[in-house]
Amino acid sequence: MTQPEIRLAALCDHALVGQDGKLSMLGIFRNISVSQLPAQHPRMYLVAVLELDPGAHSVVVRLLKPDGGAAMSEAPRIAVHAVPGQDVNVIVELNNLGFTTFGMHRFDLEVDGSTIGSLPVAISQITASPPARPN
Repeated sequence: MTQPEIRLAALCDHALVGQDGKLSMLGIFRNISVSQLPAQHPRMYLVAVLELDPGAHSVVVRLLKPDGGAAMSEAPRIAVHAVPGQDVNVIVELNNLGFTTFGMHRFDLEVDGSTIGSLPVAISQITASPPARPN
């Protein structure tokens, strides 16, 4: 049995797998700027391409605050089936995700109960631009 491996992981505005099996992502990002807290992000997708041993696996996505505490009440759980010689595409749609603290959050990816990697996302405050000076 080999260790599960993350081949690719990203947050984006939209993701899908076409009929040909190709993964498409739009609007890849790592930072979310908000004017105040608490804040909600209307929609994002977490995408991971995983190399897994053939067979059934359980994938869990946990969002952690900068202090390590849980930021989602219920972590999404996805059942996947790996086929020999093919990577597994995991796409998790996250709607109205709430943030209560600024700083570097992280999505931990667990496969069969073990964390195999993390995907950071920075929550920062929008700073007001100073007024333009007349010439």
